[in-house]
Amino acid sequence: MHPVLASLFLAASLLPAAERASYDSNGRLVALIAENEDIEVSSSLTAILPTGKRIPLRQQRDRRTVYELPDGARATTERKVTEDETGVHYSISLQAISTLDVQSIEWVLELPRLPFLKGQFTPQATAPISLPITKPNTPALWSGETTTLRIASATGALVLNASFDRPTNVALTDRWTGDRRTYELRVTLHRGELAANSSAALAIHLNLEAAQPPPPVTLTLDTATPRFKFQGFGGNYCWSNQSPISAYTLDNLKLAWGRTEMKLLQWDKQKDNPGPELKADFETMRRFKEKGVPFVSSIWWLPERLYTDPHEKPRMAHFRLVHPDKWPEFLDLLGSYLLHLKTNYGVEPDLFSFNEANIGIYVGQSPEAHTEALKRIGAHFQKLGLKTKMLLGDATGPRDTHKFVLDAAADPEAMKYVAAIGFHSWGGGTPEQYKAWGDVAEWLNLPLLVTELGVDASAYMGRAWDSYHYGLREARMTQELLTHARPQGTQFWQFTQDYALARESNGKVEPSPRFHLMKHFTNLTPHQSEALAITSTQPSVLATAFRNGAAYAIHILNRHGARQATIEGLPEGPWRITVTTESAHFQQSEAGIARQGKLILNLPPRSLTTLHRAD
Repeated sequence: MHPVLASLFLAASLLPAAERASYDSNGRLVALIAENEDIEVSSSLTAILPTGKRIPLRQQRDRRTVYELPDGARATTERKVTEDETGVHYSISLQAISTLDVQSIEWVLELPRLPFLKGQFTPQATAPISLPITKPNTPALWSGETTTLRIASATGALVLNASFDRPTNVALTDRWTGDRRTYELRVTLHRGELAANSSAALAIHLNLEAAQPPPPVTLTLDTATPRFKFQGFGGNYCWSNQSPISAYTLDNLKLAWGRTEMKLLQWDKQKDNPGPELKADFETMRRFKEKGVPFVSSIWWLPERLYTDPHEKPRMAHFRLVHPDKWPEFLDLLGSYLLHLKTNYGVEPDLFSFNEANIGIYVGQSPEAHTEALKRIGAHFQKLGLKTKMLLGDATGPRDTHKFVLDAAADPEAMKYVAAIGFHSWGGGTPEQYKAWGDVAEWLNLPLLVTELGVDASAYMGRAWDSYHYGLREARMTQELLTHARPQGTQFWQFTQDYALARESNGKVEPSPRFHLMKHFTNLTPHQSEALAITSTQPSVLATAFRNGAAYAIHILNRHGARQATIEGLPEGPWRITVTTESAHFQQSEAGIARQGKLILNLPPRSLTTLHRAD
């Protein structure tokens, strides 16, 4: 047995059962997981009104949720979920506060259409029903009462089994809404009017099976033509810099970029005697300088008196505007912060930005206002003798938001203060949308930064980020960004206790599996490298490759089951391998010697494997 695989199997026997599902910030299912595959799903609760209109009801994680229907009727729901080796046990209960005048209440599970297309749907004691390409004439492919059902792919290799604790009406529909094509499983929780103080409940068991291992993959590396320059991976240290987790990541991850929050609210009140939070930020930035890490300083909030609507809105209100008459005072406040940092800590941020000004989190700017801000702030920094330059954009998310920076890009006066361009990845985008950001950076001959690399901007609620599956989603997004956007650096959100990569208890820090996935990227990728082209014959295996001189790192994300990988186009000689799975983390060993440019590896299921060699 390969020594890496042997250690993986040993570790797996000592750890709890593997996760069988993943959830969003509101506790809704977003994925079902089997050993050899996972599928994206979406669960919800829906009320069907007497008119037939369907009203989705928003669930909230780990607490009772109160719903109000359009006619004012109210109800509460509670949800419980457990997982074991047999699958996911999902129970939901509904309690009417007032009478609910509805046709029914349904629990709905959206399944991806493509994996099950041309397969079979089999309710209990019913002949299998085919899942055809063409839309059925009736609203549902099948509707009836059952306690069990089975949905299988055309080959039978992928199967979803579902069962209920009582006979219930189920309908399966073939849906096409916008760019989403799904099979929608509609499970009736209650049918008809529900009287005040009455309740309904249903327990659901889900089990995804993917018995057939995925096909082998061939990865072909092209060392002849580098794609783009890559400075390296980094992270955000915007708040919680007093936490042990912040210190742990600074000590154990090799940063190429950082980002901090410029806390002007605190600075405005504490200029003469900065408090613990500001001092922790300043010390973090000092450590950046000691490590040679460039960083961005970004603004979220301003003192109320600087807004056009002071004291009229809550702190978290979006798209607050800087009052035109307050700009001189605002610039003085900015300058005093940076001069204090320079004088007392010997540190100057490389770049400055407003956080997500395109959507106003929390200072809002139009493209034209963004252009003017670049000019006014850039000129002020220059006047003060500061080296800090402006970051163009810092926009969220990636979907066509490159248009936000085009006004400034056309203004030579603004661009003379700009040293980089940045965007945030929340929610993800298409390859074309990622590419647009890379194209703008290339057009302007500026480095592109992903200043907040994150998957789900709501995952902070209920710690939805704290799972291995979420870490695989982060790794997948990282690979896709590198492939299509071609950034020169990334800043993960965050390397602190917010979206934490480690768990802390009584001052002791324990890295999570997500930490080790990140460590592949930060610690094994040579800084100031060239990104190389690498292709994959399987879409569920994503690869990126980097080179600095004789040092190489090839990151291989295997999203599904164990398979063999043939890597071609490698430089001759010995290579090492580092592997992280859900149960075994950052396992290192010799990979073997590449002969005639070829090496064969075994990729464990749902794993990140890095093939690397030093100078």
